[in-house]
Amino acid sequence: MHRQLGKLAAALLLAALPAAILAQAAAPPAGKRIAISIDDLPLDSRKPLDMAATQALNQQLLRALQDEKAKAIGFVNEDKLLRPGGIDAGVAVLQAWLDAGMELGNHNFGHLGLGQASLAQVQDAVVKGEAITRWLAARNQAPLRYYRHPYNQTGRNEDERRAFEEFLQARGYTVAPFTIEHDDYLYACVYEQLQDTAQRRERDTVVEEYLAHLRESVAVFETMSSELFGRQIPQVLLLHANRLNAETLPRTLAALRGLGYRFVPLEDALRDEAYALPAAASGRFGPSWLARWARSKGVKLSVYGQPDPGGLTAQLAGKLCQ
Repeated sequence: MHRQLGKLAAALLLAALPAAILAQAAAPPAGKRIAISIDDLPLDSRKPLDMAATQALNQQLLRALQDEKAKAIGFVNEDKLLRPGGIDAGVAVLQAWLDAGMELGNHNFGHLGLGQASLAQVQDAVVKGEAITRWLAARNQAPLRYYRHPYNQTGRNEDERRAFEEFLQARGYTVAPFTIEHDDYLYACVYEQLQDTAQRRERDTVVEEYLAHLRESVAVFETMSSELFGRQIPQVLLLHANRLNAETLPRTLAALRGLGYRFVPLEDALRDEAYALPAAASGRFGPSWLARWARSKGVKLSVYGQPDPGGLTAQLAGKLCQ
Protein backbone atom coordinates (compact mmCIF):
# COMPACT_ATOMS: atom_id res chain seq x y z
CA MET A 1 0.00 0.00 0.00
CA HIS A 2 2.78 2.44 0.98
CA ARG A 3 4.63 1.52 -2.25
CA GLN A 4 1.55 2.31 -4.34
CA LEU A 5 1.08 5.67 -2.57
CA GLY A 6 4.74 6.48 -3.23
CA LYS A 7 4.31 5.80 -6.94
CA LEU A 8 1.18 7.95 -7.00
CA ALA A 9 2.96 10.85 -5.29
CA ALA A 10 5.87 10.64 -7.75
CA ALA A 11 3.44 10.67 -10.69
CA LEU A 12 1.62 13.72 -9.28
CA LEU A 13 4.95 15.51 -8.75
CA LEU A 14 6.05 14.86 -12.37
CA ALA A 15 2.70 16.06 -13.66
CA ALA A 16 3.13 19.31 -11.76
CA LEU A 17 6.53 20.09 -13.27
CA PRO A 18 6.58 22.44 -16.27
CA ALA A 19 6.90 20.62 -19.57
CA ALA A 20 10.00 22.63 -20.52
CA ILE A 21 11.87 21.42 -17.42
CA LEU A 22 10.95 17.82 -18.14
CA ALA A 23 12.03 18.13 -21.75
CA GLN A 24 15.34 19.65 -20.70
CA ALA A 25 15.97 16.88 -18.20
CA ALA A 26 15.19 14.19 -20.77
CA ALA A 27 17.19 15.71 -23.64
CA PRO A 28 20.78 14.59 -24.22
CA PRO A 29 23.57 17.19 -24.19
CA ALA A 30 23.66 19.30 -27.35
CA GLY A 31 27.24 18.31 -28.19
CA LYS A 32 29.23 19.88 -30.97
CA ARG A 33 27.44 21.36 -33.98
CA ILE A 34 28.62 22.28 -37.45
CA ALA A 35 27.04 23.92 -40.49
CA ILE A 36 28.20 22.90 -43.97
CA SER A 37 28.73 25.65 -46.54
CA ILE A 38 29.91 24.97 -50.09
CA ASP A 39 31.27 27.74 -52.32
CA ASP A 40 31.61 28.15 -56.10
CA LEU A 41 28.45 26.49 -57.39
CA PRO A 42 27.79 25.04 -59.84
CA LEU A 43 31.42 23.76 -59.85
CA ASP A 44 35.00 24.94 -59.49
CA SER A 45 37.33 23.14 -61.90
CA ARG A 46 40.67 23.90 -63.53
CA LYS A 47 39.83 21.43 -66.26
CA PRO A 48 36.94 22.22 -68.63
CA LEU A 49 33.94 20.06 -67.74
CA ASP A 50 30.71 19.74 -69.67
CA MET A 51 27.43 20.34 -67.87
CA ALA A 52 26.66 16.63 -67.73
CA ALA A 53 29.79 16.07 -65.62
CA THR A 54 28.97 19.14 -63.53
CA GLN A 55 25.47 17.84 -62.87
CA ALA A 56 26.79 14.38 -61.95
CA LEU A 57 29.30 15.79 -59.45
CA ASN A 58 26.64 17.99 -57.86
CA GLN A 59 24.39 14.95 -57.49
CA GLN A 60 27.21 13.22 -55.60
CA LEU A 61 27.47 16.20 -53.25
CA LEU A 62 23.73 16.24 -52.68
CA ARG A 63 23.46 12.50 -52.07
CA ALA A 64 26.16 12.67 -49.41
CA LEU A 65 24.44 15.60 -47.68
CA GLN A 66 21.02 13.93 -47.80
CA ASP A 67 22.40 10.64 -46.48
CA GLU A 68 23.70 12.51 -43.42
CA LYS A 69 20.58 14.70 -43.18
CA ALA A 70 22.89 17.72 -43.39
CA LYS A 71 21.12 20.83 -44.68
CA ALA A 72 23.93 22.72 -46.40
CA ILE A 73 24.05 26.05 -48.17
CA GLY A 74 25.64 26.41 -51.62
CA PHE A 75 27.03 29.78 -52.68
CA VAL A 76 26.57 30.53 -56.37
CA ASN A 77 28.84 32.24 -58.90
CA GLU A 78 26.29 32.96 -61.62
CA ASP A 79 28.97 33.66 -64.23
CA LYS A 80 29.65 29.89 -64.18
CA LEU A 81 26.13 29.36 -65.51
CA LEU A 82 26.68 31.39 -68.67
CA ARG A 83 28.00 28.73 -71.00
CA PRO A 84 26.87 28.50 -74.62
CA GLY A 85 23.96 26.10 -74.69
CA GLY A 86 24.41 25.35 -70.99
CA ILE A 87 22.35 27.91 -69.09
CA ASP A 88 19.34 25.61 -68.69
CA ALA A 89 21.60 22.80 -67.46
CA GLY A 90 23.24 25.14 -64.96
CA VAL A 91 19.88 26.32 -63.67
CA ALA A 92 18.89 22.66 -63.30
CA VAL A 93 21.91 22.16 -61.01
CA LEU A 94 20.73 24.96 -58.74
CA GLN A 95 17.17 23.66 -58.83
CA ALA A 96 18.48 20.26 -57.74
CA TRP A 97 19.99 21.87 -54.64
CA LEU A 98 16.64 23.39 -53.72
CA ASP A 99 14.80 20.14 -54.50
CA ALA A 100 17.20 18.34 -52.12
CA GLY A 101 16.22 20.68 -49.28
CA MET A 102 19.39 22.78 -49.40
CA GLU A 103 19.70 26.55 -49.48
CA LEU A 104 21.40 28.84 -52.01
CA GLY A 105 23.40 31.98 -51.35
CA ASN A 106 25.14 34.69 -53.38
CA HIS A 107 28.90 34.42 -54.04
CA ASN A 108 28.77 37.20 -56.65
CA PHE A 109 29.29 37.28 -60.41
CA GLY A 110 32.91 36.63 -61.33
CA HIS A 111 34.14 35.78 -57.82
CA LEU A 112 35.37 39.36 -57.26
CA GLY A 113 36.98 39.99 -53.89
CA LEU A 114 37.33 43.27 -52.04
CA GLY A 115 41.08 42.78 -52.11
CA GLN A 116 41.50 43.31 -55.83
CA ALA A 117 38.27 44.96 -57.07
CA SER A 118 36.76 48.31 -56.10
CA LEU A 119 33.77 48.63 -53.80
CA ALA A 120 31.57 49.68 -56.73
CA GLN A 121 32.73 46.71 -58.83
CA VAL A 122 31.93 44.21 -56.07
CA GLN A 123 28.56 45.79 -55.42
CA ASP A 124 27.77 45.42 -59.12
CA ALA A 125 28.93 41.77 -58.95
CA VAL A 126 26.47 41.14 -56.10
CA VAL A 127 23.55 42.46 -58.16
CA LYS A 128 24.60 40.60 -61.31
CA GLY A 129 25.17 37.47 -59.25
CA GLU A 130 21.63 37.17 -57.95
CA ALA A 131 19.51 37.40 -61.09
CA ILE A 132 18.93 33.69 -61.64
CA THR A 133 19.32 32.63 -58.03
CA ARG A 134 16.78 35.14 -56.74
CA TRP A 135 14.29 34.10 -59.42
CA LEU A 136 14.77 30.43 -58.52
CA ALA A 137 14.47 31.10 -54.81
CA ALA A 138 11.23 33.04 -55.30
CA ARG A 139 9.80 30.33 -57.57
CA ASN A 140 10.55 27.72 -54.90
CA GLN A 141 9.46 29.93 -51.98
CA ALA A 142 12.99 29.60 -50.61
CA PRO A 143 15.08 32.33 -48.97
CA LEU A 144 18.02 34.13 -50.53
CA ARG A 145 19.55 35.74 -47.46
CA TYR A 146 23.28 35.00 -47.20
CA TYR A 147 26.28 36.45 -49.00
CA ARG A 148 29.68 34.78 -48.90
CA HIS A 149 32.65 37.05 -49.65
CA PRO A 150 34.94 35.67 -52.38
CA TYR A 151 38.36 34.99 -50.83
CA ASN A 152 36.60 35.97 -47.58
CA GLN A 153 37.84 39.52 -48.09
CA THR A 154 35.47 41.78 -46.18
CA GLY A 155 37.15 45.10 -46.95
CA ARG A 156 40.50 46.84 -47.14
CA ASN A 157 39.57 49.04 -44.19
CA GLU A 158 36.71 49.58 -41.76
CA ASP A 159 35.03 52.27 -43.87
CA GLU A 160 34.86 49.94 -46.86
CA ARG A 161 33.63 47.02 -44.75
CA ARG A 162 30.84 49.10 -43.21
CA ALA A 163 29.80 50.59 -46.55
CA PHE A 164 29.62 47.18 -48.19
CA GLU A 165 27.71 45.59 -45.32
CA GLU A 166 25.18 48.44 -45.40
CA PHE A 167 24.77 47.77 -49.12
CA LEU A 168 24.24 44.04 -48.45
CA GLN A 169 21.71 44.70 -45.71
CA ALA A 170 19.73 46.98 -48.03
CA ARG A 171 19.46 44.04 -50.45
CA GLY A 172 18.39 41.63 -47.70
CA TYR A 173 21.72 39.83 -47.21
CA THR A 174 23.62 38.72 -44.13
CA VAL A 175 27.34 37.96 -44.43
CA ALA A 176 28.00 34.24 -44.13
CA PRO A 177 31.08 33.71 -41.98
CA PHE A 178 33.11 30.54 -41.61
CA THR A 179 35.17 29.20 -38.73
CA ILE A 180 36.77 26.02 -40.13
CA GLU A 181 38.67 25.58 -43.39
CA HIS A 182 41.30 23.08 -44.46
CA ASP A 183 42.83 24.14 -47.77
CA ASP A 184 40.47 21.93 -49.77
CA TYR A 185 41.13 24.02 -52.90
CA LEU A 186 44.79 22.95 -52.92
CA TYR A 187 44.05 19.27 -52.38
CA ALA A 188 41.32 19.54 -55.03
CA CYS A 189 43.74 20.99 -57.57
CA VAL A 190 46.26 18.16 -57.08
CA TYR A 191 43.50 15.53 -57.08
CA GLU A 192 42.06 16.88 -60.32
CA GLN A 193 45.42 16.54 -62.03
CA LEU A 194 45.72 12.86 -61.07
CA GLN A 195 42.80 11.37 -62.98
CA ASP A 196 44.72 8.90 -65.14
CA THR A 197 44.31 5.24 -64.22
CA ALA A 198 48.06 4.93 -63.67
CA GLN A 199 47.86 7.66 -61.00
CA ARG A 200 45.36 5.83 -58.81
CA ARG A 201 47.82 5.21 -55.97
CA GLU A 202 48.90 8.86 -55.85
CA ARG A 203 45.28 9.98 -55.97
CA ASP A 204 44.37 7.69 -53.06
CA THR A 205 47.30 9.07 -51.07
CA VAL A 206 46.07 12.64 -51.65
CA VAL A 207 42.61 11.66 -50.39
CA GLU A 208 44.03 10.13 -47.19
CA GLU A 209 46.19 13.21 -46.62
CA TYR A 210 43.14 15.41 -47.22
CA LEU A 211 41.06 13.64 -44.60
CA ALA A 212 43.94 13.65 -42.12
CA HIS A 213 44.37 17.37 -42.70
CA LEU A 214 40.67 17.88 -42.01
CA ARG A 215 41.00 16.24 -38.60
CA GLU A 216 44.13 18.24 -37.77
CA SER A 217 42.45 21.47 -38.84
CA VAL A 218 39.30 20.80 -36.82
CA ALA A 219 41.45 20.26 -33.72
CA VAL A 220 43.16 23.62 -34.31
CA PHE A 221 39.91 25.54 -34.71
CA GLU A 222 38.43 23.80 -31.67
CA THR A 223 41.45 25.03 -29.70
CA MET A 224 40.80 28.55 -30.96
CA SER A 225 37.14 28.31 -29.90
CA SER A 226 38.10 27.07 -26.43
CA GLU A 227 40.67 29.82 -25.92
CA LEU A 228 38.29 32.54 -27.12
CA PHE A 229 35.02 31.43 -25.56
CA GLY A 230 35.80 28.67 -23.07
CA ARG A 231 33.51 26.35 -25.06
CA GLN A 232 32.86 24.93 -28.50
CA ILE A 233 30.71 27.32 -30.48
CA PRO A 234 28.70 25.98 -33.43
CA GLN A 235 31.25 25.84 -36.24
CA VAL A 236 30.78 26.75 -39.92
CA LEU A 237 32.81 24.65 -42.35
CA LEU A 238 33.99 26.16 -45.64
CA LEU A 239 34.19 23.74 -48.58
CA HIS A 240 34.18 24.21 -52.35
CA ALA A 241 32.16 22.53 -55.06
CA ASN A 242 34.78 20.46 -56.87
CA ARG A 243 35.53 16.91 -57.95
CA LEU A 244 37.48 16.06 -54.79
CA ASN A 245 34.66 17.03 -52.45
CA ALA A 246 32.03 15.42 -54.65
CA GLU A 247 33.88 12.11 -54.48
CA THR A 248 34.96 12.28 -50.82
CA LEU A 249 32.14 14.15 -49.05
CA PRO A 250 30.68 10.96 -47.53
CA ARG A 251 34.01 10.34 -45.81
CA THR A 252 34.34 13.99 -44.76
CA LEU A 253 30.90 14.00 -43.15
CA ALA A 254 31.54 10.64 -41.49
CA ALA A 255 34.82 12.00 -40.10
CA LEU A 256 33.03 15.03 -38.64
CA ARG A 257 30.36 12.81 -37.13
CA GLY A 258 33.12 10.66 -35.65
CA LEU A 259 34.60 13.78 -34.05
CA GLY A 260 31.30 14.32 -32.23
CA TYR A 261 29.59 16.81 -34.53
CA ARG A 262 25.99 16.91 -35.59
CA PHE A 263 24.95 18.85 -38.65
CA VAL A 264 22.83 22.00 -38.38
CA PRO A 265 21.70 24.61 -40.93
CA LEU A 266 23.72 27.81 -41.15
CA GLU A 267 20.90 29.84 -39.63
CA ASP A 268 20.99 27.66 -36.50
CA ALA A 269 24.74 28.05 -36.08
CA LEU A 270 24.54 31.82 -36.48
CA ARG A 271 22.06 32.11 -33.59
CA ASP A 272 24.95 31.57 -31.19
CA GLU A 273 25.95 34.80 -29.45
CA ALA A 274 29.53 34.45 -30.73
CA TYR A 275 28.42 35.43 -34.22
CA ALA A 276 27.15 38.78 -32.97
CA LEU A 277 30.71 39.83 -32.10
CA PRO A 278 32.36 42.42 -34.36
CA ALA A 279 34.93 41.25 -36.87
CA ALA A 280 37.23 43.90 -38.31
CA ALA A 281 37.88 44.34 -42.02
CA SER A 282 39.97 41.51 -43.36
CA GLY A 283 42.45 43.44 -45.45
CA ARG A 284 44.08 41.34 -48.16
CA PHE A 285 43.66 37.96 -46.48
CA GLY A 286 40.45 36.31 -45.28
CA PRO A 287 41.10 34.08 -42.25
CA SER A 288 38.59 32.25 -40.09
CA TRP A 289 36.18 34.38 -38.09
CA LEU A 290 37.77 32.88 -34.97
CA ALA A 291 41.02 34.67 -35.86
CA ARG A 292 39.10 37.87 -36.67
CA TRP A 293 37.28 37.81 -33.32
CA ALA A 294 40.55 37.26 -31.50
CA ARG A 295 42.03 40.31 -33.21
CA SER A 296 38.94 42.42 -32.45
CA LYS A 297 38.95 41.32 -28.80
CA GLY A 298 42.71 41.70 -28.42
CA VAL A 299 43.07 38.06 -27.37
CA LYS A 300 46.32 36.24 -28.13
CA LEU A 301 45.74 32.64 -29.23
CA SER A 302 48.16 29.74 -29.28
CA VAL A 303 47.13 28.87 -32.86
CA TYR A 304 45.58 30.91 -35.67
CA GLY A 305 44.53 28.53 -38.40
CA GLN A 306 44.93 25.22 -40.13
CA PRO A 307 48.39 23.70 -40.57
CA ASP A 308 50.07 23.81 -43.96
CA PRO A 309 49.45 20.77 -46.16
CA GLY A 310 52.34 18.33 -46.28
CA GLY A 311 53.27 14.96 -47.72
CA LEU A 312 52.71 14.05 -51.34
CA THR A 313 50.09 16.78 -51.78
CA ALA A 314 52.55 19.54 -50.91
CA GLN A 315 55.18 18.00 -53.21
CA LEU A 316 52.83 17.79 -56.18
CA ALA A 317 51.11 21.13 -55.63
CA GLY A 318 54.26 23.03 -56.57
CA LYS A 319 54.39 21.17 -59.89
CA LEU A 320 50.72 20.87 -60.78
CA CYS A 321 48.96 23.89 -59.29
CA GLN A 322 51.04 26.95 -60.09
